[in-house]
Amino acid sequence: MTETGAIFMILTAAFLWGSWLMGTKYTKDFPLPAFMLWLYTSSFVLVWVVVLISEVARPTHFIPIIAASPWLAVLVMICGGAMAIGMQIQMSVVGKVGLILSNSVSATSGVLLGTLVTVIIGGLPDHVSVRTVVIAAVILIFATFVCQYSGKLRDRDLNRAGKRQRPKQDTKAALMLIFSSVLVAAYPLGLSSGVRTDFGNHGFPALVCIGLLSLGSFIGTVLYSGYLLTKQKQLRSVLDKKYKKAIMISCLCGVCHYGGNLIHVLAAPMISVAVSWLIGRSGNMWTYVWGIYHKEYTGASFKTYGVLTVGIGIYIFGVLLLSRSFFN
Repeated sequence: MTETGAIFMILTAAFLWGSWLMGTKYTKDFPLPAFMLWLYTSSFVLVWVVVLISEVARPTHFIPIIAASPWLAVLVMICGGAMAIGMQIQMSVVGKVGLILSNSVSATSGVLLGTLVTVIIGGLPDHVSVRTVVIAAVILIFATFVCQYSGKLRDRDLNRAGKRQRPKQDTKAALMLIFSSVLVAAYPLGLSSGVRTDFGNHGFPALVCIGLLSLGSFIGTVLYSGYLLTKQKQLRSVLDKKYKKAIMISCLCGVCHYGGNLIHVLAAPMISVAVSWLIGRSGNMWTYVWGIYHKEYTGASFKTYGVLTVGIGIYIFGVLLLSRSFFN
């Protein structure tokens, strides 16, 4: 695989990541914990089908490989579980305070934490400087803020201001989002520590690493969603026939989520986890593109569309800035 091919694969993963988050728009009153349970169940099945097919086609003898580094395997699984729980907390807060506040906090803390972890642990190619990575991270965060501002303008244009959260609620939500961002940052930690790349010989082969991450995500979600569903007396909703469509959507979202992770982990060793992580953050851009598709901006002013276009352009500029290092 070439570096150019790896970059396009990661952009594909970013598209999948930015798309599956729209799934909850179609699940109506299906409980979020049940949605996440089906999502990570389908993710686990998808990943391990790929791992086992690959093992038959090109044996890597992954069981002895895992047995040789059991503590690293446990760390990777814990990271997968933490990421899944963090995603669920993040999505629950979005439903309460809206996309603008939630993305403002999670995008900033998530990008910064993920970048710090991946640069320190995973390393960088010789031709990619830390300065370039930091500048790109700041650009992607700025792009998020610009796109979110377009959402605020859209709400103003369409008189969707709604009820303002009290300061205490905003503070609590911000703290929950920071906490969830720390948990989600466990994904790049697990990837940097657990996958073998051209920039470090530690870790497992890519498919073994993603297999452990998906197993951890599945176990973590079973425990967390199981607790919430039991507490809220909604366990029956997991298999309720009236949610058949919602369950199918949840499974499709899982295929997109960990399908993106699969593509990402296969491409990351070529250009480093740090660079691939940042390029993958462009997935946030697709939530706004899908917003246009779902006519969420219909009736908004020309200025609002202009701000959104600028925000998407800044995302593209950030990705190009990172990618150009591989074409010099």
